[in-house]
Amino acid sequence: MRGQRVVESVRRCWNPAVWLLVPLLGFLFLVAISMLLQLVQLVNGRNRCEGRVEVRYNESWGTVCDDDWDMVDANVVCRQLDCGLAVAVGSSSRFGQGSGPILLDNVDCKGGETDLSQCGSLGWGVHNCYHYEDVAVTCKDTSVLETKSNGEPTTPTRRNFLRDGTIRLAGGLDYCQGRVEIYYRGSWGTVCDDDWGVNDAEVVCQQIGCGHASSAHTNAYFGYGTGLILLDNVNCNGNEQQLSKCYSLGWGTHNCGHHEDAGVICTERRSIRVVNGNSSCQGRVEVLFSNLWGTVCDDDWDMPNAQVVCRQLGCGPAISAKALAYFGYGSGPILLDNVDCSGNEGELTDCFHLGWGQHNCGHHEDAGVICTPFQNNVGAGGDFGVTDRISTTKPPSEGGVRLVGGQHRCEGRVEMFSGSEWGTVCDDAWDLPDAQVVCRQLGCGEAAAARVEAFFGPGSGTILLDNLKCSGAEASLQECSHISWEVHNCDHSEDAGVTCSLS
Repeated sequence: MRGQRVVESVRRCWNPAVWLLVPLLGFLFLVAISMLLQLVQLVNGRNRCEGRVEVRYNESWGTVCDDDWDMVDANVVCRQLDCGLAVAVGSSSRFGQGSGPILLDNVDCKGGETDLSQCGSLGWGVHNCYHYEDVAVTCKDTSVLETKSNGEPTTPTRRNFLRDGTIRLAGGLDYCQGRVEIYYRGSWGTVCDDDWGVNDAEVVCQQIGCGHASSAHTNAYFGYGTGLILLDNVNCNGNEQQLSKCYSLGWGTHNCGHHEDAGVICTERRSIRVVNGNSSCQGRVEVLFSNLWGTVCDDDWDMPNAQVVCRQLGCGPAISAKALAYFGYGSGPILLDNVDCSGNEGELTDCFHLGWGQHNCGHHEDAGVICTPFQNNVGAGGDFGVTDRISTTKPPSEGGVRLVGGQHRCEGRVEMFSGSEWGTVCDDAWDLPDAQVVCRQLGCGEAAAARVEAFFGPGSGTILLDNLKCSGAEASLQECSHISWEVHNCDHSEDAGVTCSLS
């Protein structure tokens, strides 16, 4: 009898332990199975949804070469990992070079695949790459487009007063041309080119105060965007006040990749002026919006803001940022307030502000600037960000390099001088060692990024070089391995660019 009580006591003690152990073993079993089934992973990122792309084949992990890699391919990876949408593609420069086999090259996804291995490629292990060409991806959860459980829209975590539907143009030569980007619930995104036409472009140009549409562009004419694709199948009649008022499939609903980003070129290129000064480089600052000129309030107005205005006007560096209607009271709307620039922006409207027409000011607070006249600044553009003004005192040398379309002289589209003309470089095989040579050649420090797909806008003229392979130690770009001059299979949507560190 006593022995029976001991056995029952042992059973009562072990039963809870068994019930705890069984689920734990089951969980570990499922984790082990999921790891065995996992065919793609992102390595060396801050979380599982960013990093160098690695795939598993024959029980070994290996990397993917960046030849032909684009946002469509990246989106397949993000979807496969349940990480939302791709917001950026990159090279090994950020997440480090891999080791072991390079398993895929010339990946070509159509966008509907559920697994990277379903996309076209040269075949497992077939490539002509090195590990400095390992591709990387950054994904972003699409919850930015979702709402809280109580039905209220999610609130951006950072300070931002932009209104949903605000438009900007990116990748063009000025404020009034470029890739169409629209703001919605804390994020900027692009517009797909399905059904994109001149009526849609007309609404964009009117909304940003750039006159009328000259042309509507498709197929990522101004380069691939990043982030979300927010609108698709836009169909405007041309009279709407905002692009968001036109018919579309709805916010975030699309069947596109960033190779279909829509763009526009508008007729009016001037978006800023100075009034009541003694020259075209000083006066009260006025900006154009929705075909109306208006003033800028002097709250937080300082030298970095003035520096951006002076650059945008084509003048020299800022001498003074003026407040309290120094150049007289303006009239009409007060369009910008609490402008806060870092000083490196290409346009005043790229700086933080409260939003068009949002202010608590009167015209006695109109802001102004005094800039150095440009003729006093020729040859001194290094610290001021003049990228397109090339000195004409002596012709450039053969193989000379310049950067065009950036925010300072050390970033932009790469252009080389050959045979008395400037031409571009194709981005096939373009990577950080190539960019390093360009930055060194220009005296611009270390390369921060190698840009592809006309990141700084498409060039014109001859495409001079393709398939460059630099080690990074060459003194000039023409010393690098490449196929014959002017032999390529590219167009200007593939123009290469760089961003240097300026150090």
